[in-house]
Amino acid sequence: MTRHRSFSPDYAGAARTWFEEVLQAARDVHVMGERRAAEGILLSMDRWFIDRDAVRHGASPLTELAMVVSAILGDGTLPRPTAGDYAPETSVLGNPIGAHITLTFDDADLLGHAVLEAIPVGR
Repeated sequence: MTRHRSFSPDYAGAARTWFEEVLQAARDVHVMGERRAAEGILLSMDRWFIDRDAVRHGASPLTELAMVVSAILGDGTLPRPTAGDYAPETSVLGNPIGAHITLTFDDADLLGHAVLEAIPVGR
């Protein structure tokens, strides 16, 4: 894996476009299965920004995203972060460590947009 200090504007723009389109499509189509669709969106969002060295310092929505993905792939409870800082009172979704999480489209919307706003974009 390469180590980035920032992501290119084109890459960040493509991620934003993908996120907006997928979230809107999921909201339009899914009447049932919102939890699984929201999980799928956030699992995919995580792949866009797997290189976390660019945002590893301090509390970050990307740290929270990694924790949420670990919960989705694990037992459904929010784990301690493996890197970065996490404080529930200043986090996007406000879940305490160890909480069982059930995601909605609104959760995916909030966390996805927070990640997109937090990523460093270079020239």
